Amino acid sequence: IRKESLSNILLRHRRLAEAARKAIGALGLELFAKSPSNAVTSVYVPQGIDGKNLIKLMRDKYGVTIAGGQGELKGKMFRIAHLGYMIEFDVIVAIAALEMAFRELGYKFSTGTGLAAAQEAFLKC
Repeated sequence: IRKESLSNILLRHRRLAEAARKAIGALGLELFAKSPSNAVTSVYVPQGIDGKNLIKLMRDKYGVTIAGGQGELKGKMFRIAHLGYMIEFDVIVAIAALEMAFRELGYKFSTGTGLAAAQEAFLKC
């Protein structure tokens, strides 16, 4: 914190969150939180996709850990964290893996759409 400064840390978290949310929107997905925190992006799993399989596929095949929903939301939403020591490429990798996992699970979208939206968001900040 001393090296980066608190204000820069907060700015970095905001940039990561904005890029993740732009990617989620570009993929046609719905955010779970109406007023999201810059610590995490929570997203509803699209209709027809098994959220538990999504979490497992991301972790086991693509090496990216995302969190699932808890309790009654288990299998219905997922969370992408961007708090702590994370940088732009952590979000880029997470979105790329998410796109690949969604394709494999049968979700229809234009490949690269989320990734491009995240990259554009980073270039604008």
